[in-house]
Amino acid sequence: MITVGPDPAHPRGGYAVLSLPEGDVAGDATEVAVFDNYSERYLGEAGWQATKALFGPYKVERSGGMAQIVIGPEIVNQIEEYANVRVSVGAASGDVGWPDDVVPAPGAAKIGGIMTATAPAAAAAEGAATPDPPPAPTPTAEPLPDTAPPVDPIPVKSGWGSFAVGALVVVLGSAALAYWFLFMQEDPPVSPAVSPEPVVSTTSDPCSAAELGAIEGFAAQADALRACGANTDADTALGLVERAAASGNGDALLLFGVVYDGAVVDPVIEDQIGLTFEDNPATAAEYYARAVAGGSLNAADNLAALCTRMADMTDTLVQGAINDYCDN
Repeated sequence: MITVGPDPAHPRGGYAVLSLPEGDVAGDATEVAVFDNYSERYLGEAGWQATKALFGPYKVERSGGMAQIVIGPEIVNQIEEYANVRVSVGAASGDVGWPDDVVPAPGAAKIGGIMTATAPAAAAAEGAATPDPPPAPTPTAEPLPDTAPPVDPIPVKSGWGSFAVGALVVVLGSAALAYWFLFMQEDPPVSPAVSPEPVVSTTSDPCSAAELGAIEGFAAQADALRACGANTDADTALGLVERAAASGNGDALLLFGVVYDGAVVDPVIEDQIGLTFEDNPATAAEYYARAVAGGSLNAADNLAALCTRMADMTDTLVQGAINDYCDN
């Protein structure tokens, strides 16, 4: 039987302890595989896949008849809580319901999620469903008549009566023309006011997780992190270092060794940004050794100094690290 629990040495998450009877696993190191019983796929470095993948080798610690193996973010950050998986440790295997107290390290990408339409897309869909009303016809002014509307002549007699009737005809014609000008013409169309286009700011935060993560190469990312200093945060820094360390980058592995090494302090990463852990010499030695294998130029000196510091320690994990990573 294999059980999974959180690693007390990593309270921020990202690590788990696999426990099984020590007789079920042979040797001082072993490999681990994970199979999802629901999707029937194996866990690989880039997610779930059809072919089996092995992680490790991991160090086997034995105590009280049990064997314990500590696995890291390369596995823990990719498994959801309550997932039904089959964990294989060497030749032993067992089905496990992934516990909810074994959590990804801070800054790790969330698994799954529901995709929702963005506001512009929803607006576009709504606009497509409701056709635009036809444009209103533009009113046109009727041409002015060249002369006043015709007035039927009134038969009159000669003399003063004839003069009065003629004057009345002139007055009525003028009144009709004035009425035409005042009331019969349509108002000219009024052009609608045009609002200025809103100004959209394109300024982005160069110290955000998205902007730092878009930088090519961990060396350039580390330089940008140090330039940001307190303007970024520990979770952002941890996410960048974890991704680079998972790919075997020597500088990222060295930085992990530093944050676990209580005798070494990175003033920007630890003091300003806040990415630091309690002193854990055994874990720091492991990261230093991996950094040396990854091509780091400074990791060997850090490891040698740490081995000297650990020489007088009696902790079981420290003694194991001395045997594994220090020249005796």
